[in-house]
This record gives sequence, structure tokens and C-alpha cells, in this order.
Amino acid sequence: MAGSGSERSNVRAPDLDEFDDEEMEATAVGVDLFKSEAIPNYPAVARLGRYEILGRIARGGMAEVYLARAREDDGTVRHVVLKRVLTEMQHDRRMREMFLEEGRIASRLYHPNVCHVYDVGEANGIAYMVLEWVHGPSLRDVVRRLKQHNTALSPLLSAHIAAKIASALDYIHNARGIDGKPLAIIHQDVTPHNIMLSWKGQVKLLDFGIAKTLTSGASRTPQGKYEYMSPEQVRSQPIDWRSDIFALGVCLYEMLTGISPFERESVPQIMTAIVEENPPSLRSIRREIPELLERIVFKALAKHPEHRFRTAGEMQHALEEWITRNGGPVPDVRLALVIGSYFQAEEKAPLKPGAAQFTGTFGALVAGFESPIVQEEGEKVDGSADELPSTSSTPRSLRQRLFDRFFDMPPLFAFLWTLGAGSVLLALFVVIYLLWVR
Repeated sequence: MAGSGSERSNVRAPDLDEFDDEEMEATAVGVDLFKSEAIPNYPAVARLGRYEILGRIARGGMAEVYLARAREDDGTVRHVVLKRVLTEMQHDRRMREMFLEEGRIASRLYHPNVCHVYDVGEANGIAYMVLEWVHGPSLRDVVRRLKQHNTALSPLLSAHIAAKIASALDYIHNARGIDGKPLAIIHQDVTPHNIMLSWKGQVKLLDFGIAKTLTSGASRTPQGKYEYMSPEQVRSQPIDWRSDIFALGVCLYEMLTGISPFERESVPQIMTAIVEENPPSLRSIRREIPELLERIVFKALAKHPEHRFRTAGEMQHALEEWITRNGGPVPDVRLALVIGSYFQAEEKAPLKPGAAQFTGTFGALVAGFESPIVQEEGEKVDGSADELPSTSSTPRSLRQRLFDRFFDMPPLFAFLWTLGAGSVLLALFVVIYLLWVR
């Protein structure tokens, strides 16, 4: 495509030997970039509250994220993302409080570059939040994909994405509550994992799981992904909004070079590098990076907070001024063309094959689900928890249903059950051994 080709023609990156990405994936030129999103009529596999669960998008160490569907009173359908704490962790009081606090913080925020939280609640003993669905890859996925092509985002697109996130951070840092008082939110986890790029070229910041307010007291325990922490975070010192600016500087460095500036073999080495070492010059990696843009990056990466941009808004202004002088502003469609050209059409599907095949942690959601399920062909079937359809049309086995029940138990009961089952198996083994010896 002409749009994506023009961006890539200006890109020079380090030799391929400098990139060691084990997750090699096939890529091809994207298609249908300008068509409206056609969302398949996925069958509902479960329900939580008023939301129909269509399939799992991702599973992390603490939570699962699903594509869900909400049917409005006027008959319209809205697709959203539903996030909930893993079943095996929902009995952890601290975990539930952190999760609900994330929802409360994010639901107060309304900005075009912040992924909005529509709803926070509990149903069937499960705490959940409902978020805006950003249909597209994370910045982390994009950077990794481009590394496979021995390239990186152009300086113009990198600055554009960083300016959008700086705008979001400036809004977050200055947001006020309904009482007019500043919320003084610090995100604390600004990373490529938490920056989403939609297939239509929108840029969104998400995940306020460890966000804190200055008024409530930011934690002095390092939180977040180590490679993106500020020096003061690593030292467990008090932090303010300038810690987020440092993290955004790390993201911008990575966009421009494909290299994480503080990536090392171990956490202690990462922490030492953040506190004591300066990253290599951007221009030593990519000679075509403009000197002024490099100065913006390294100002954000200053070791001492007072040497960084005073606010995220100041960094946004510096980036936008540079963009204007270097061919900007950047329309959404231009970003969409470039990003989309590196992913195959099937990779852009809302749900991947097998997304409705869930682990035991899904049991609490499917239990008692008896509402009619709309099949892709438009027919309806009356399903139960044992007869739910999946994207692979494979019925859930007795073993999987027992696995579901196990993970739905409170931790103490699960431990006692495991202890009892282990004792029975040990006794059976001893009996078999004795009979064999005789």
C-alpha cells in the first residue's frame, strides 16, 4: 500500500542480529482497512449480569478479559470488554479491593485517549468492570511485529503516539472529582502493554490496576513492570506525575529503536540500569532520528524528576510542535494503514479460534446459564452449563466440568480436597504395592 510503503521507506533500524524475538509470527499486507468493522454474530457462551460473554480475549496472572455484548432497551447491541478477577483469586480481599478501586478510578475519566470504564459491579459473587472495546493490537505487539521485519515505527508516528498518551496523562494528572477537588492520579504502569492502537488508528491508554492518587498516598513498594519504572519508583521513594513521564519516555525510546533501553538479564540489573546508566543515543541506533526528537526523549528519561518535563502537557506540547514541523499532524487513517499492513486479516478478527474454550476459572460464569444462545447461523438453542457451544463445537467434557467446580471452591476447601484426594491415592498405591509383593 502506498501509505504504509511511504512510512517504511524512511525507516532504518539496527541489524537483525540486534533483535532477538522468539515469538516469530507470519505477517502480510493488511486488507479492508477502510471498511466498517463487521463483528460476527458470535454465540453467547455465558452471562454475567446483563452482559453476554462471547469469548476470552486474554488471561493474565490476576484477571481475565472477555469480549462481551450488551443489548440495550431499544434493541441496539454494543460490544464491550468485560474484565474480572480470576476465580481462584476472587476470595482474596485485597485483590478484590484493588480491582474495584481500579474501576472506581477509571470510571471517573473521560478523554479520547483513555480507555473508558462504563460499569463496575458484582454479580454471582464476581466483581467485574466493563470497559470500552479497543479493537486492535497493543503497542507491545506492534513493536514486536516490526522488529521481525528489522524495522521500527517512523519518528513521526512514534511522536504521534507518544503525544496522544502524553495528552491522556496530562488529563489524568489534572482530573477532578465531582466535588471539584483534584484526583491527582498517578498511573504507575505506562507501558507498551497498556497502550492500545485500534485498527482505525486510535490511540488509547488503559489499565489503572495499580494507579494511585497523591491524596491517598502512592505506594512506596515498587509496582508495575520493572523496565518502565522511574528511578524514584525503583528506590521506593515518593513519586508524582513525573514518574509517568519517565515511563512514557521509555515507551517512546522503544518505539523509535525497537529496543527497551533498560532491558537486562535480571531484575537487579534492570533496577541498577534505571538508576545509574544512561541508554545509548538514539542516533547511534538510527541515524535518521532528528536531534530535537532525541532531546525530547532524553529529557523525559532524566534520572532526577526536576530535570524532566514539568508536566505531561509540556511533553505533549514539545512533541506536537516537533510533529507540526516535520510533516504532521498525523491523521488516524495514516496510523491505521501502517499498523494494519503488518498484520494478516485473520489476526484482526475480534476473537481468535478457540476463544470460547475456557479453563476452570470460567466455571463461575457459565454456571446456571440457561438463556437462549444465538448461533452464528441465527438459530436459537436452549443451552445449559453442560451444553454450551464453543467456537470449536466441542462439548465440554466431564473432566472439564469437574475442573471448573474445583476452581470455584474457596481456597481452604480446595486445599483440603486436594489433601484428601492425595491421601486416598497414596493409600491405594500402598495397597497395590503390598498385594504385588505378596
